[in-house]
Amino acid sequence: MDAADANSKAWDMESRTGSAWARIAGEDKIAEARAGKPRIRVTVERDVPQKWLDPLKGSHVLVLGGAGGQQTPMLAAYGCQTECVDISPGMLDKDREALERYGLEAKLHRMSMDDLSPFPDASFDAIISPVSLNFLPDISKVYGEAARVLRIGGSYIFGIANPALYLFDDALLAKGRMKVKYTLPFSDEVSLSRKELERRISKGDTVEYSHTLDSIIGGLVDHGFAITGFFSDVSSFEPIDSFLHDCYIAIRAIRVDDGPVLQQ
Repeated sequence: MDAADANSKAWDMESRTGSAWARIAGEDKIAEARAGKPRIRVTVERDVPQKWLDPLKGSHVLVLGGAGGQQTPMLAAYGCQTECVDISPGMLDKDREALERYGLEAKLHRMSMDDLSPFPDASFDAIISPVSLNFLPDISKVYGEAARVLRIGGSYIFGIANPALYLFDDALLAKGRMKVKYTLPFSDEVSLSRKELERRISKGDTVEYSHTLDSIIGGLVDHGFAITGFFSDVSSFEPIDSFLHDCYIAIRAIRVDDGPVLQQ
């Protein structure tokens, strides 16, 4: 099973069926971005703090795994030299449509977040990445590539799911009931039976992975980042939000070292 191919097709479907992440930013949001107040989201409900975005104006920014017609055109409207990487052609088409609609420019690339080899070292001032790390089994590869393409002092702003979200039985959640079913770390490839996984893929669902706090936080530090900002967000889905208020987390990290810390 090729998880990357399955996720590419799943997000192509999301781009056609009106996913919240594939709705082109409205004129009001583009106008706000042009006026210097972009409302960028890397989690479900909360905007990224303006103080995280102030240093980005006029800089070279990479949107990582975030096509869909939102972050890319808003950053371009904010005055950033913007490029976007995404694995889904359909989601990149949403960015392309938004850019054409609003007369904006950005470079769009179809590739995976864990292989940014076409980009030279230290070529970006910042990376913005909406929740997407949960579609990859190994986030250390993404961190490594982020550290490589960011300049020293560059910021990496991203969202990721709280690992606890993957504890529960999806079928029962859809019926409004919460029951712990899985152990962590969760992986669709390991935690589900082959038949269950095939059923998910046939329905157009994404293949997902939880990540340990050690890999999320410790991995950043090991790759030369210092965490300078943090907030949590809800899922906008009951009953989870009644029990777990930190469903998604957003992190602002600054690249402070020349490379990853090598483990002895």
